[in-house]
Amino acid sequence: MAQSNHFIVTVGDFRDATGRYFSLRTPFHKPLNRALARLGASWNKDFKCWLLSYSKENWSQLQTTIAPFGSLEIVSPKPLPKAQLTELNPNQIHLISTYLEMLYAHGYAQKSIDTYVYFISKLIVALHPIHPKDYSLDQIDAYRAKHLFHRSNSSQRQFVSALKLLLTLHDNPILPSTIVRPRKESTLPKVLSTESVLRMISRTRNIKHRLIITLLYSCGIRRGELLQLKLTDLNYERGIIHIREAKWSKERLLPLPQSILPLLEEYLRFFHPTIFLFEGRPAKAYSTTSVANVVKSAAKRAGLKQVITPHMLRHSYATHMLENGVDLRHIQELLGHSKPETTMIYTHVAKRTTLSIESPLDVAVRRAHPTNDTNNIPIHQQSPIPRIAPKINPGSLEEF
Repeated sequence: MAQSNHFIVTVGDFRDATGRYFSLRTPFHKPLNRALARLGASWNKDFKCWLLSYSKENWSQLQTTIAPFGSLEIVSPKPLPKAQLTELNPNQIHLISTYLEMLYAHGYAQKSIDTYVYFISKLIVALHPIHPKDYSLDQIDAYRAKHLFHRSNSSQRQFVSALKLLLTLHDNPILPSTIVRPRKESTLPKVLSTESVLRMISRTRNIKHRLIITLLYSCGIRRGELLQLKLTDLNYERGIIHIREAKWSKERLLPLPQSILPLLEEYLRFFHPTIFLFEGRPAKAYSTTSVANVVKSAAKRAGLKQVITPHMLRHSYATHMLENGVDLRHIQELLGHSKPETTMIYTHVAKRTTLSIESPLDVAVRRAHPTNDTNNIPIHQQSPIPRIAPKINPGSLEEF
């Protein structure tokens, strides 16, 4: 069975009163989900993962089942940061550690675990000494009103997801349906013009910084994917880039742009990275803040007034690809989107789609004056728009 995408299924060790299970967390993919169901795995709607009875036979069959779709990745637990432990008392540390173990047992990705633990730690400290099993809806609402009102809808939605897991873990009687989750924001992506991107690249003198901006735009990769790129992920002979640390643990292959090879060779000749393509310290990946500052400084040198983020270069890549006639399905694969609906948002900002539709007023003016080509005439030199509707006799208004 040939698959266009390589999926990574994270595996946790889940135990409850009914027994021991493999917890399987996967991206949304119907053929993969059907294969897990045929294997005997069941979907747990509370923890949003698949559960498969823990046994050597099931582990062997699981490996065979997943092989056509991708690979398995066993989650490696990490302890709580030492800096965080110094701010907590023993009871709080126990609650947070128990919550952390539960997340690992259910196979959550490390980024999700870090985010959920951050929110829950703040909540546990704020409501101490009340135990999570005794939290009331009023207390939770008061906490959200005081500490989360200024945060984005996305952050508040993450908090609700983290909170529901905490309440379920401690058998709190609050029904999950009574916890209001903010509506997901629907905003259009912010896109730069090709000329603006080229100015950002050309006015960046530092070779490393220039390559960072160039890769973000020319490959449309996420900032996290860029920082996790290793030297071994670049295949010069085949002309591909292997993206391994992608969102939803999904790998993909991207074409290596030929136009960046001279810059890439110059960078490697001067900087000599050892493991990661971009390193802050030897063998340590570059920081996310550093990448954001590189993009922000480049935008300032290019004369751009708005705040430019690394993700805007990804949006620009997708939009410009669509404007150049690349099929939406291909763009979806290049971006690593699981659903085509996610990619379709770029049709709202691409000029070859809805923005290329001519206004009926422009059509009427052009038909009324077919010889007047005003496209290249400055606006202050153009003739007034001709009156399309007939003049109204003021006297006729008396009839109304």
